[in-house]
Amino acid sequence: MFWRNRVVKYTISFTTVFILIFFLYVSIADTNDQKTSIDEVIQELQESAQRDITMSEQSNELLIEKFETILIDYDHSMRVNHRSQLVFIGIICSLIIVLFGVYFSKQISAPLNHVIQSTRKIIDGDYNIKLPMESNDEIGQLAMAFNRMSRQLGNQMETLLQEKDILFSIIGSMKDGVLTINLDGEIIISNPQADAFIDDFHFEAGSPNQKQLPEELNELFDSVIEKGTAQTFQVNIQGRDWDIVITPLHRNNIVQGAVTIVRDVTESTQLDQLRETFIANVSHELRTPISLMRGYSEAIIDGVAETIDEQVELAQIIHSESERMGRLVNELLDLTRLKSGHLDLNIQSHSVHDFIEKVVRKFAQRLDENRLSFKLHIDHDVDQLMFDYDRLEQVLTNLIDNAIKHTLENGEISLEIAKIGDQICFELSDTGEGISLEDLPFVFERFYMADKSRATNQVVKKGTGLGLSIVKQIIEAHRGTISVQSKLGEGTTFKFFLPTKYKNKQDIC
Repeated sequence: MFWRNRVVKYTISFTTVFILIFFLYVSIADTNDQKTSIDEVIQELQESAQRDITMSEQSNELLIEKFETILIDYDHSMRVNHRSQLVFIGIICSLIIVLFGVYFSKQISAPLNHVIQSTRKIIDGDYNIKLPMESNDEIGQLAMAFNRMSRQLGNQMETLLQEKDILFSIIGSMKDGVLTINLDGEIIISNPQADAFIDDFHFEAGSPNQKQLPEELNELFDSVIEKGTAQTFQVNIQGRDWDIVITPLHRNNIVQGAVTIVRDVTESTQLDQLRETFIANVSHELRTPISLMRGYSEAIIDGVAETIDEQVELAQIIHSESERMGRLVNELLDLTRLKSGHLDLNIQSHSVHDFIEKVVRKFAQRLDENRLSFKLHIDHDVDQLMFDYDRLEQVLTNLIDNAIKHTLENGEISLEIAKIGDQICFELSDTGEGISLEDLPFVFERFYMADKSRATNQVVKKGTGLGLSIVKQIIEAHRGTISVQSKLGEGTTFKFFLPTKYKNKQDIC
């Protein structure tokens, strides 16, 4: 492991080579210098001896002095040479060190630059990074560890993104609004339903729309955070009723924020009101005929009606009221069967002209009594149509009866029948008082009755709010559609479409 360290390896190798070169050079230089100098002195002594073999003692001393001078000069020259050699060696070594430093720097910095660049790519979200492992030293181990880290980060980020997508898909597909709020009252996570709720809240409060709770909602949030328990609130925003459930969000037993569920309960609230109204209306509708029947039957029993004509008249009233009660019960049963899909339709081919003429004849007397005109137009290409005779008669009877009820004297009712593509369109219009915009979206709801003051014929008994709901169910049972358009004070138009043919029995409810 020690030898795998790139710095240690390069340093030891360079130092060893430098020391070997230095000592080898010095030893060779010293040996050569010493040998050369000694050879020169010996040669000079030999030459002097040959010139004067019989030199005197004084001559010997001169020779010795000369020899000492030569040695001193030799020593001085040797020192100068050594100094020059050391300077030269120092320059050479410096150049080698510089070259080694440049080479060593490139060998170390190049892999590190790769690591830095790869790290920046990971920061930018690119986890498909793989560093080359060109050696088995620390740089190679670093590259291997880096590649493993990049791969694990990529897998973990992919898992987190998948979980995040699943979470947002679940939250986004929820019918209720979901909000996650931090302790500063800032909205961290929200789905489209919650965003729409917050937008309406800001609009009604007149506050700027931002990722912050409206003031009123923020007060509710503070109350929940302070108490640390879930609470439920009810608010009315833009004419709609909302239930708000705020639950503290805990982490390690510390409140980190809150999760808020907002639910639009307008429809259920209206249904509850309609149900209560329906019960009151049905109770009244049943109580009135029952009271009449009881009173007239007691009159007959007590002999108040003395003549046969009086008794027959009272009996007819009793019979009429019993039929009225029967119609109410039948409407309730029809609606129940239609909603549950258990109503069997007797679909057969019928002549549209004959059918319409029969229905219109039923209302001829009432139209005359109310001084209303009735216009009928049937396109020439409309002849036979597949439908349940009794049920479609019930539909038109209900629609025409409503038109007569709510149309002023000298008004007009028109029925146009035309073929549009593979459907037959029935369009019934009147010049009555129309339906208010507040009531229009709910005319087909069960138990719903618009403003009863619209009825111009005061002798007409008020209904139960089931007629149009039954009409809609019958049309849809025929695989058709129905719609309504109205302007208050101008009139109302009901339009429904029926298919000209059915592929099989499964297409019929």
